[in-house]
Amino acid sequence: MSVLVYTESEQNKFKKAAFEVASYAKAVASQLGTTVTAVVINAEDTSELGNYGVDKVLKVSNSALDNFSAKTYASVLTEAAQSENAQVVILSSSADSKYLAPLLAIGLNAGYASNVVAAPLSTSPFKVKRSAFTNKAFEVTEIQSETKIIGVSNNSF
Repeated sequence: MSVLVYTESEQNKFKKAAFEVASYAKAVASQLGTTVTAVVINAEDTSELGNYGVDKVLKVSNSALDNFSAKTYASVLTEAAQSENAQVVILSSSADSKYLAPLLAIGLNAGYASNVVAAPLSTSPFKVKRSAFTNKAFEVTEIQSETKIIGVSNNSF
């Protein structure tokens, strides 16, 4: 079992959010006593991910994935999560990931918490702190499903 993180890229370069979610995934993996596996779609140089705690990289290269399609990307990530037996999947809060996350949650029969602003408060039960009410308040959410998807709020970790 590992923590799976989707590291977004554009034109073969990682977005800033990719490094933030990789660091977040490392914090979660440390709490769970496991490793971090990153899914990289159409990016060449993945060496920098190791600086942010990624232990293993699954590179997906396919010209059909050059343009974002939530349904297609969700399929790729579902397959990766199942092959890695990932019980926690980490995404950013980018516009693309907000479309992707619900489809991924359906594919994995997973619970999904968006706008997460801190590492999990506990892992058993699995509780995360999220922003609420247009970022004017916080709430603690417990994800009870076996598989969990976390959408990390931008610039929060």
